[in-house]
Amino acid sequence: MKSHLCLRIAALLAAGTVVGAQGNAEEFARRQFESGMSFMQSGRYTEALKDFQTVLDSFGKSAVADNALLETAVYQLEIIRDPGAAQTSVERLLKDYPDTDSAPMAHIVAGRIALAKGRTPADVDAALASFERVPRLFPNDEAVPAAGFYAADALRVVRRTDEALERFRRVSMEYPRASWAARARLSAALCLVAAERPVRALEELQRVRQQLPDSAEGTDALNGTTLLYRLYVRAPAQPAYAFSGRFPGADGSKLKDIIGLRIDAGGVVALGHKQGVSLFDARGKAVRTVAAEDPSAFFLDERGRLVIARKDRLTIERGESTPLAVPQPDGKVRAVEEIPAAAAMTSGARLVADHKGKQVIKVSASGAYVGKFLGIDAERLTLNRLDDVAAIDKDTKSVVVVDRDGKALAKIPQKGTGYEFDNPVDVTFDAFNHIYVLDRGHASIFVFGPKNKLLATVTIPAGSPGAFPKASAFALDAAGRIYVYDDRAQGIQVYQ
Repeated sequence: MKSHLCLRIAALLAAGTVVGAQGNAEEFARRQFESGMSFMQSGRYTEALKDFQTVLDSFGKSAVADNALLETAVYQLEIIRDPGAAQTSVERLLKDYPDTDSAPMAHIVAGRIALAKGRTPADVDAALASFERVPRLFPNDEAVPAAGFYAADALRVVRRTDEALERFRRVSMEYPRASWAARARLSAALCLVAAERPVRALEELQRVRQQLPDSAEGTDALNGTTLLYRLYVRAPAQPAYAFSGRFPGADGSKLKDIIGLRIDAGGVVALGHKQGVSLFDARGKAVRTVAAEDPSAFFLDERGRLVIARKDRLTIERGESTPLAVPQPDGKVRAVEEIPAAAAMTSGARLVADHKGKQVIKVSASGAYVGKFLGIDAERLTLNRLDDVAAIDKDTKSVVVVDRDGKALAKIPQKGTGYEFDNPVDVTFDAFNHIYVLDRGHASIFVFGPKNKLLATVTIPAGSPGAFPKASAFALDAAGRIYVYDDRAQGIQVYQ
């Protein structure tokens, strides 16, 4: 009996040791995951991925292994723009951890991956199916309103506007306290503007401002309200825009041959010129200048990096330089020697205006030729959040609008009701996909709404403060303020 008792005690001690070891492993896995999240939030992605991989390799049965895999998939989809890698991670998560707290969001990421790969009916159906699984499999999970939002947004991006609007409204009504309700109202406003119902869009934006005034969504709603007020309430009885002053900094007496003007999401103003690209904060204070000899164009890519076009190549700031070439019928290749415009798609691909070939080509992020995208001699080009492209056709003095696959959506001809282009030199979209065209010949900016209807014309009488008779580039900030670089004024002027 004494021997039996000793065996039982030994067994209990061993079991306690195993439980203690498991508890320590779980705690260490949690700390490793939290370390990865800290690195991820600070933008140190390589270190974050190391921590997540350690969790997966060493603590694959821990409570945070599924979370590490989900964060990896989101990084692959949103940061490095690799849908294939993200799909591999999501498929592993749904196979190995199908009933964990990360599984609902994994289904959502799977739907987003389907849309990132393409927007064919099959892609859209696959995306919707992934989103719709969330409320069916996890009806009480906090990811349900997110799934509803993404399902609605999938319909919006393929221009099934009425269906999208109905789903956005469902999210905002069924989950009024969730942050996704505010996002749904913001997206509903986009649908309403596209459907030529701007007053209803203003109502949706105002609800967001009332409910979440101090949030990021509240800021977006305020910016959107300001923009729509200018175009649909103040105009046409009063001018949509008025001169509000000169942007400090950007001294044009020192900056020659302006090639472009861009404003990023954080309000940083980038001005391209003969010596490179100068960047200024929202108050006009110089941030830095990226030197480049005689650049022809520049853009901010899908990751917010500055990319400069010079001669036959694209160069990322503090990064690689990639030469560009176009295959010829005889099997040889031709360098793209003149690049008047370039831009980045959300996928990471680049669109490059090939002046010599009178075409816009598509290349990968590494510069590899993908194919001909558009058959025009593009003076400038710009993209909106849907990857729609608006380009100035130098030969016809018109604006051509195509979708992300190069399929024609619209054309704003040289002459139409209430306007006539003389020398269009720049073009951009605002947050609601209105198209703005800077015409140097008329010293005006023409604003076009849905169905290419002229909404407003921004013109300052010659000799008056704010006139821009020699404008060469312009950009819009998040609130729709217009920044114009004028060669005569030798600086940037602001209109709001």
